Amino acid sequence: MRKVYIDGLLYDSILETLLKGLKKRVTEIILKHGLFPVLDICCGTGMQCRRIWRTEQDIYGLDRDLRMIQYAASKYPEIPFLCADAVLIPFRNSCLNGAIFSYSLHDKSPEMRTKMLEETKRILKPDGKIVFVDFEKPWSRQSRLGGFFTWGIERMAGKEHYSNGRHFLEQGGLRAFIKQNGLVEVDRHDVELAHTSIVVAQFS
Repeated sequence: MRKVYIDGLLYDSILETLLKGLKKRVTEIILKHGLFPVLDICCGTGMQCRRIWRTEQDIYGLDRDLRMIQYAASKYPEIPFLCADAVLIPFRNSCLNGAIFSYSLHDKSPEMRTKMLEETKRILKPDGKIVFVDFEKPWSRQSRLGGFFTWGIERMAGKEHYSNGRHFLEQGGLRAFIKQNGLVEVDRHDVELAHTSIVVAQFS
């Protein structure tokens, strides 16, 4: 159990602190579009789930990393967390209004990204929406500066993670991924210093 808490604490103290503002904005966007109940796919330490839960809305967290799920559940026992794979989500068809992919696509292989999206489509209601948070190809001076900063973090994440992330950007980043997979943008918020976009999209 000590290993579980060390991993979670390191993640919270480094990455979650940097992403605090983004998570607040994601919560506001989900409230604006009324995407409840909502599933946070690859939820990590559960901090995004916590922010949404505090608005008294239905939120579920899912991650295949058992250590992270144990850590999240120990911090936020009031939130339902599931240890499961994003390509085999234990929810029935058409039961959710929303799903979240927060930095959980770029590090996956192209095949895995497609499978995750197909499974998410299965559990969403016909008018359900997905909130994506992920990297875009730099589009301005500030976004290029942000890209340089995140490049260092991505390099430390491991060879496979970094390679998949490079491929994601070479293919056009989040904007291209959404378009290539039959989704239509409903709402977009670009964050230059993170060379990131928060996009609400639904299947056409």
